[in-house]
Amino acid sequence: MNLDILFINLPSSFSAFEATRLEVYKQAYPSLSFMCLAAFVKQAGYSAAVLDLGIEKNPYDLLRKKLKELKPRYLGITSTTPLFGEAVQISRIGREILGKETIIICGGAHVSALPQESLADSEINIVIVGEGEETLLEIMQGKKLSEINGIFYKENERILSTPPRQFIEDLDSLPFPDFSIYDLKKYHCSKLVSRYSPVLQIETSRGCPNNCSFCSKSVFERKFRTKSAGRVVQEMKYFIKNGAKELRIIDDQFAADIERAKEICRLLIKEKVKIPWCLPNGIRVDRVDQEFLDLAKEAGCYQVSIGFESGDQNSLNSINKGITLEQGAKCMAMVKKAGLESIGFFVLGLPADTEESMEKTIDFAVKMMPTYVKSSAMCPYPGSRIFEQYEREGRIKTRDWSKYNRHKVGDVYEHPYLSLQVLRKYQDLFYRRFYLNPRFVWMRLMKSLKEHTFWRDVYYGARTFLPDFFSLHQQ
Repeated sequence: MNLDILFINLPSSFSAFEATRLEVYKQAYPSLSFMCLAAFVKQAGYSAAVLDLGIEKNPYDLLRKKLKELKPRYLGITSTTPLFGEAVQISRIGREILGKETIIICGGAHVSALPQESLADSEINIVIVGEGEETLLEIMQGKKLSEINGIFYKENERILSTPPRQFIEDLDSLPFPDFSIYDLKKYHCSKLVSRYSPVLQIETSRGCPNNCSFCSKSVFERKFRTKSAGRVVQEMKYFIKNGAKELRIIDDQFAADIERAKEICRLLIKEKVKIPWCLPNGIRVDRVDQEFLDLAKEAGCYQVSIGFESGDQNSLNSINKGITLEQGAKCMAMVKKAGLESIGFFVLGLPADTEESMEKTIDFAVKMMPTYVKSSAMCPYPGSRIFEQYEREGRIKTRDWSKYNRHKVGDVYEHPYLSLQVLRKYQDLFYRRFYLNPRFVWMRLMKSLKEHTFWRDVYYGARTFLPDFFSLHQQ
């Protein structure tokens, strides 16, 4: 068989939480990116398949077997920063088995931020910078690389580039994602992050108009583009028809245009679309209002994540978040009034953080008391302004990208005020003081008794505070 393109999902795609206090949040779902890319090239007549190594026990053995069996003309890989080492390894295996004729293409946040370095360190032929659909299709059509905008590529030991590609303006013109490349029965998520499986991702917009300094916008940048409310609802119906039991809207900012977000909710209610959905990427506390949250609840939304980030105003200001603690408290009150579950996002180790400010962050999290909290360590990812600043200041200690995991406090940079040991101490302290707080324990007990999930919650609680024990006994 000679397949046109084989997309590869990396082996550790679903392992970011392993051996951390967030391991109970582990989740596995089909990659929306690959479904979108497959649909786009298939409508032009090309064949496409995906090999999801993230759900396989012996991923590299299977990779070698499938490469020999399918003999794809193109390999498509996408990579975040912590997983780039795996992308490099797969590119080398692909080159070894398939030879020089197969073109290896990589996209995603990491390579979009560091395209030249990514090409130099791997067997990757072409890096797609930013949005991928049109660029990938032109590559597969055999267009001369120098005439394809939005790429970096190798030619005779040199690395060349072309001008940036313009974004797709009409997102409604994109085909619906291609579900046929996945077996949905293989995907399951923790009950803490979903009510039903399979959970599928859906996007209703691209880009984030905000300018937080710790966030990389190397793919969709700050230009905010949307699908129409009608298209969104039709796509949700399509997802349900194809087996989705729950949807995760993964937009960077679903409610950036609050009136559009309300229009989507009203249309879901009007057309009686029945499926639970959530907003896992976080809402901005200064963008939502009570009307939207009430409409979202009525339309099937059961959970929103809230980007509090910090409980100290000076620390918030140091990342250009543009929000206040008062706005965070108001948002939390509205979410509770709407009857929605919530996940509070907090970051320890922001540029202005000190031990005192991190104490305030823990106190603020306890005061807000969302349904769950996630505390990550500030990680300077390539493509973010903090990475650029810390690199200029000589604070970046390593380019071993496998250590750049925000759920583990890695020794990757020198913080202006805090040692690695102090950061790790407060990461543990955050979870102990929140999840062992009497208010949370009582709230969780009442919820688990009401929903008949008591023993499940005891199990998840044990895994939260004994992650190393469970990892050891699973080996």
